[in-house]
Amino acid sequence: MIEVSQLKELESLREISKEALTYLAGSLQKRTYQSKEPIFNEGTMGGDLYLVGSGSVKISKRAKEGEAQSLAVVNAGGFVGIMTFLSGGGHSANASAHSDCVLYLLDRGDFDKLVEKFPADAVKIMELFVSELIDQLRSMNERYIDMVNYMWRWR
Repeated sequence: MIEVSQLKELESLREISKEALTYLAGSLQKRTYQSKEPIFNEGTMGGDLYLVGSGSVKISKRAKEGEAQSLAVVNAGGFVGIMTFLSGGGHSANASAHSDCVLYLLDRGDFDKLVEKFPADAVKIMELFVSELIDQLRSMNERYIDMVNYMWRWR
């Protein structure tokens, strides 16, 4: 069982009520991964949301040429698998332990119950999802612009 105190240690959950954290602590499943161990692969069916409790997770995608490209590193307090959690379907990238890590898994049904029981806290969590996705999009935009600028220099 996950303790509420473990969740309170995460910066991202500090604004969540004690009641909602108590619910989450009873709903989350704890998983541990060793550095470089796969968590999920691109194309595999998803559905669970991964909250990084400690350590970090690397998100990558394999290019057509076969080389893996790092997209992001998600540290403690961050979420992994947001897009698949929200939209269903298969994962659009690979996730592996960047370092030894502890992840807390939340399935969609338990999140829907959280929304019903603690709507204000669910909104705060959704804002965390949006913030994380915005940060990742901005980072990818910067990398794309850098790549385009690099290609134009050699023309």
